[in-house]
Amino acid sequence: MASTLGDFTLSAVAAPDDFIVGYDEAALNGERRWTVSTIANAVSGIITPALVETPAFTGTFKNKIINGNFDIWQRGTSLGSGTGVRYLADRFVNSSNGSTYTVSRQSFSNGQADVPNNPSYFHRTVVSSVAGNGNSANFATTIESVKNLAGKTATLSFYAKADSNKSVSVEFQQFFGTGGSPSSQVTGIGVQKLNLTSSWQNFTVTVNIPSIAGKTIGTNNNDYLAVAFWFDAGSNWNSNTNSLGQQSGTFDIAQVQLEEGSVATPFENRPIGTELALCQRYYFSLASISGSRWDGAGSYSDFTIVYPVPMRSIPTVSATFGAGNSVPTVLYDSAIFRATAGNHVSAQNVNFLAEL
Repeated sequence: MASTLGDFTLSAVAAPDDFIVGYDEAALNGERRWTVSTIANAVSGIITPALVETPAFTGTFKNKIINGNFDIWQRGTSLGSGTGVRYLADRFVNSSNGSTYTVSRQSFSNGQADVPNNPSYFHRTVVSSVAGNGNSANFATTIESVKNLAGKTATLSFYAKADSNKSVSVEFQQFFGTGGSPSSQVTGIGVQKLNLTSSWQNFTVTVNIPSIAGKTIGTNNNDYLAVAFWFDAGSNWNSNTNSLGQQSGTFDIAQVQLEEGSVATPFENRPIGTELALCQRYYFSLASISGSRWDGAGSYSDFTIVYPVPMRSIPTVSATFGAGNSVPTVLYDSAIFRATAGNHVSAQNVNFLAEL
């Protein structure tokens, strides 16, 4: 007896491959199972391509850190000497008080064996320490939502080296956001001071992230869990750094991973397109925008940009605007650029920022 599409039902039984169950009088108990791939190969046009596509990535997204392999650098590949808060490698931020630093993307040699999985790049911070109890220099990443790993054991793993024997401190922080009456930031979580040499070493730090029971999260949806690498720290920062102290030097970091559990597992390499999309939730840029769509009365022209992915929040937009152009109408997933009558929409170096 031939089965028709009307005979098929979704099975609730777990199986290694997705399958469809149909009636076949020649089969045991009248039931036969066909895998989706088998049907797709045999019956053209009945199964849509979306049902049989192989996912680009079948991992678990165990690494809570985005761009831990330092493959994505949308803003550029170097920053000159400066202070304060500055972004370069996606999803990471350098910060300093008093002391100055430079940042750059560095390349691994092809076939090197010091850091596994053949990574392409690592992150370099060069610190020039300036004496002062409140002075410091660090490098950090934030993980969206303070609920992430709260009340759980987590393990941070990474590779690091310096220009000579030096120390680096690792600290975790819970920030409960802004808006309303959020709980105060919790700092000094799981602080460890680690000894670096001029050769690559693998480090693991296991930490118990505090529970957020009884805490209040702000209403602006900007709370996070942070991981900070301290390179230079005056005495005011002793509790954050286990008394790291002040120092100048070159600090290199590679393959940063944070995962649930007490054991560090091999670094998770996600496809580059997947990692880029994860980064673009927080930042993306366009070299230029140019175009127009006149309204019926000819009083203005506009041009809509649809973001690569919906952003974490309504982004802040910065750009060099052309004549008659102004800050656009900005949404989570798109922006409408507008120019006055007689002008075309035009903007250069357009940045969309929704960082935590």
